[in-house]
Amino acid sequence: MRAPNGIAGDRGFVPASMAGASLPEPSSTGAKKTVDFQLNLVPFIDLLSVLISFLLMTAVWTQIAKIDVKAAPTDPAEPETPPRVVEPIGLNVVVGQMGYAVTVAGRPPADIPRRGELWDAPALEKALGALRLEFPLNEDIQITCEDNVPYEELVRVMDSALAQSLRGISVMGVDR
Repeated sequence: MRAPNGIAGDRGFVPASMAGASLPEPSSTGAKKTVDFQLNLVPFIDLLSVLISFLLMTAVWTQIAKIDVKAAPTDPAEPETPPRVVEPIGLNVVVGQMGYAVTVAGRPPADIPRRGELWDAPALEKALGALRLEFPLNEDIQITCEDNVPYEELVRVMDSALAQSLRGISVMGVDR
């Protein structure tokens, strides 16, 4: 005989519980109650399998969306491990509230002002492309960003540098 909300067994009607755990059944003596119950582990295993698959999928996406950034040079007296054949040109892009300033060692800075509320990213990419044509072996760039510049603008400058094959990106803060 099967009850609508329970399980019929040899001890009579046993009410079903939530989450698959059985409730303690009273013994026939009435003095003690048994505390043995069976825990259903299937929902827990389902949860773990979903979490593990989610973690595996997100690990792949974090690997895809990664841009390698070099550490900013802190001490000019430290020698680089591999000797460089290419003479660094000291390419630096300063991102400020007024716009961009592109500097190369030994030259005056080239200012790229903002267009209204937006930074002029196409003009920056054009300037970086011209410098890339002039110095084809240089792949290093330092990006200096003021504190009040939105993070999205820093990412846009990094994307512009990567579009011009400038892969040696260093991000620095403004010295005060």
